Amino acid sequence: MPTVSCFLSTTDHPIDENHSLWHRPLPDHRFTAPKKPESVDTAAVTYGCYFSAVSQFCAANGWDRILIAASRQLEQPVVEQDLDCLSIFLEKHGAFYHPARLQVAVKDHTLSLVVNVAASSHGRKALAREVKALEQLNTQRPFGWFPRVYSFGSNRLPMFLGDWFEGFHEFHLTRRSDSDEPAVVVWDGAATPCLLSETQAAGLYKNAAMILTACYDPITSRQIFPWHHAAGDFVVRVEAEGVAVRLITVRDYAPMSGCTEEPEDERSLLDALVVFFIHLSLRMRLDRLDGVGEMAWASDRCQAPMIEGFFKGLDLTARMNGLPETFADTFRQSYNHYEGKDLLAAARRVTETFFDPRTDERRLIDRHLTRHLNGLRRLLAA
Repeated sequence: MPTVSCFLSTTDHPIDENHSLWHRPLPDHRFTAPKKPESVDTAAVTYGCYFSAVSQFCAANGWDRILIAASRQLEQPVVEQDLDCLSIFLEKHGAFYHPARLQVAVKDHTLSLVVNVAASSHGRKALAREVKALEQLNTQRPFGWFPRVYSFGSNRLPMFLGDWFEGFHEFHLTRRSDSDEPAVVVWDGAATPCLLSETQAAGLYKNAAMILTACYDPITSRQIFPWHHAAGDFVVRVEAEGVAVRLITVRDYAPMSGCTEEPEDERSLLDALVVFFIHLSLRMRLDRLDGVGEMAWASDRCQAPMIEGFFKGLDLTARMNGLPETFADTFRQSYNHYEGKDLLAAARRVTETFFDPRTDERRLIDRHLTRHLNGLRRLLAA
């Protein structure tokens, strides 16, 4: 039987029943302090309850969940006697989940996994839906963009076991001292913040847009939503020749808001795709400064790589859905035939549908909308 150790974030911060936090409630998420529980169902979950639940989830049925995951990662059989130790790290306090990063020593390897724990009421409602979405997308788009789901369990704390993308980190917009435009900082734990170069940031936006578009179904308008950079949904790994990007959560995969049936003709299909494109282009620019600060708007320089990623993803999803090879070009031509006033009207419908007018992100979009659309028109006409 493997030994189990628990940590707050790194091995420098171990936690057990003697720790001062063990009996204290987890924060709801990183933006708010713990709230007073309103009912038994939403009673505050303590750190001790959290770590105990994750430990029990992993050890259940002779460590069967861990053995299945390890066997799939190593592509060879793994039995309980091969397990040496399990380290559980509480990574962050999200609005939906409190992810636990697992380090599993097995044979001569150290494997990385994640247990996403739904400690909040929002997470409990979303977790089963997310498991279904991840399983569906990993089957339809088997390109390693999302964590695989190995096991799902539901009791007082629903949770699921999946892949942890080792070497990938959360990123956010940040202020820079030498420019009014924000830079992208990678939360890699380094003492000196890792700011992405312009080329690396371009690769980030290109790959993120490609993943989301490649998962858009032009026939049914199914798409990944909601997602948000401020929530750390995408992660990035800096590599010698650019960056790699992964999407670590898929809260839902459903038809676009307002679409109840498949399009009647090509015009309807293209109109729905315009809505998707405008929404993607707006949301791609939104973040919170340093992940927890005020809402921020990404530089205009992100538009060109975002568009490039969109068309790369569109070409892939069109081919997977049996659409003509010329479909991406058809969309570009169709978009370029829109009058400016019609695009502005479409964009305003997007903002009214997807963004609450009382929020800072909606006010930020409204302030930049015309300039943003002009940039898109110029780049797509080039």
